[in-house]
Amino acid sequence: MIKTVLIANRGEIAIRVAKTCKKMNIKTVGVFSKDDSMSLHLKYCDDTCFIGDDPLKGSYLNIEKIVNIAKEFSVDAIHPGYGFLSENSNFVKRLNEENIIFIGPSYRAIELMGDKIESKKIAKKAGVNCIPGNENAIENIEHGLKEAKNIGYPVMIKASAGGGGKGMRIVKNNNEFEELLTAAKNEAMNAFGDDRVFIEKYIEQPRHIEMQILSDNHGNILWLGERECSIQRRHQKIIEEAPSSFIDTSIRTKMGEQAVSLAKAVNYSSAGTVEFVVDKNQNFYFLEMNTRLQVEHPVTELVTGLDLVEEMINIANNKKLTFHQEDIEVKGWSFESRLCAESPKKNFLPSAGRIENINYPTKDIRIDLGYQSGGEVSIYYDSLLAKIISFGKNRDEALEKMLNALSEVSIEGIDTNIDFLMDIYKKKSFALGDINTNFISETYKEGYKGKTNEKKEEEAIALLALSYHLNYLYNVSLYIKNISKAWMISWLYKDINININSIKDNYISLIFENSTKEFFYTIDHINKIVSINLKGKVFKGRVYIKENYMTVFYKGSETNLNIFRKNTYDLYKNLPKENKNDKLKQVLSPMPGKVTKILVKQKDKTLEGDNLLVLDAMKMENIIKADFNGQVKDVLVEEGQSVSAEQLLITFD
Repeated sequence: MIKTVLIANRGEIAIRVAKTCKKMNIKTVGVFSKDDSMSLHLKYCDDTCFIGDDPLKGSYLNIEKIVNIAKEFSVDAIHPGYGFLSENSNFVKRLNEENIIFIGPSYRAIELMGDKIESKKIAKKAGVNCIPGNENAIENIEHGLKEAKNIGYPVMIKASAGGGGKGMRIVKNNNEFEELLTAAKNEAMNAFGDDRVFIEKYIEQPRHIEMQILSDNHGNILWLGERECSIQRRHQKIIEEAPSSFIDTSIRTKMGEQAVSLAKAVNYSSAGTVEFVVDKNQNFYFLEMNTRLQVEHPVTELVTGLDLVEEMINIANNKKLTFHQEDIEVKGWSFESRLCAESPKKNFLPSAGRIENINYPTKDIRIDLGYQSGGEVSIYYDSLLAKIISFGKNRDEALEKMLNALSEVSIEGIDTNIDFLMDIYKKKSFALGDINTNFISETYKEGYKGKTNEKKEEEAIALLALSYHLNYLYNVSLYIKNISKAWMISWLYKDINININSIKDNYISLIFENSTKEFFYTIDHINKIVSINLKGKVFKGRVYIKENYMTVFYKGSETNLNIFRKNTYDLYKNLPKENKNDKLKQVLSPMPGKVTKILVKQKDKTLEGDNLLVLDAMKMENIIKADFNGQVKDVLVEEGQSVSAEQLLITFD
């Protein structure tokens, strides 16, 4: 029986595994790199051990070091979480040699399903629907162009050795094929050490729907229902839900049966996920099988009542599943939001640094957290900070609970996608379930701006800002009579005239654009969250005071505004405005990272939107583009050079 488990991972998934182990009275050993010496996951483990200075290859990816630590602590088993060594067959073989249990499938199943080309061949033989395409690795540009022509554009270039959206590119015509093939191969090599790619037909308006399975060592294989994972940026998921609002019972059953058939074909044992792409007519095609625990597994847990980590441990203990297919019943609805350290306004560039303050909601919500206030977000690891998971009796209730939970999240010190997530959830098309994997690119054609022009939201923003401002004045004034009655709220495209009727404690009565508003407000000063109760309707937003303005974050929008006494408003309007043409033309690094490729040289003429260089950070290739037309004066970095945030990279004449 498993009594001690080494968790060969970090962050939220290490914490997640540790919690189930504690519930099962299993002792845990956590490991950490030099960068993670203060990581939150160590607090959840019974024992901890330093694994190495190197953030990746010398630590979490070092098989021999992990094996030696496992032997030192006399562990019975290792849970790999996801990422790192979770789908490394050599790691499983090494553990087998040492008689250490791997909490996951066999090395053979990992090998067969880990190779996208081989897995597709096996899936076809198992009777699983497959996407039309090439089953062999692309040898060169000419070979690739020939295959793309035979398949018919658009096509998808995919890395053979990996997943997670890395090494994937959509190609629409011959002209862009070479550039995108090269980018896919480079990204695949950096991520997996294997640059093999293959080509298949790209399904337009596709949905990404996956089937969770469980299989024990006694021939019992069950499907637990599907997850909808169509909301993606850079081919990586950020919002998932279970079940899917798109497929019907018949398609669901066929999908589950095909997933079981594939698992049988490779003698699969443990938790696993078979991913499908589904077209607008509910035709579904095999994408890949993930031979590990998925990031989005919590939504399945909430609608089935199962603990998938516990089931994985029981299976590793050679126990039989205690339920049958007919026992599986999906009840209610669940959403998961991936809270990531990135900037949606800057094409999702990762954000690293110290978290000054982070606040998670606590009521009627599940949080799988990986960081707390004071934690350091490293450039070497995935940008995921936490997973926020809601549950309701139906989709509408689960969505409402998610929006309420996101409104209570507050983070300072780094950029995150919290407001972008809120903006997605409030979209009418999302509420109707009208989504596909192109949802973000189609909905935000000009990129995410974080702006609103809805009158009700503008009103809420103004009242949130005014409440925060008046509360400050109320606290610093000796007498309430010192607070002015007439105010102006001003932002880029609108000025609002406000007259105060009365203020008492946390109650305000005022005239807002000729309409009387009376409301109560509360302020969480630590997390900068303002809540307003206006005739029973509660709305919340985050309010920050900058040097000479206020910023209000509300339901996915970010608004900079000023609040003035009426008699000083005219002075402000007459101040000279910033001349953008006076700014120096230069390119700064948006984050810490490593320059992997420089695409311009001195005296090159560039246009706005041209690619300048490639920066590798947080396991992603990030293309830095020109924001203006100009001529390169100096390139101040070299390929292979590590750079810091705000470091000067390129100057222009």
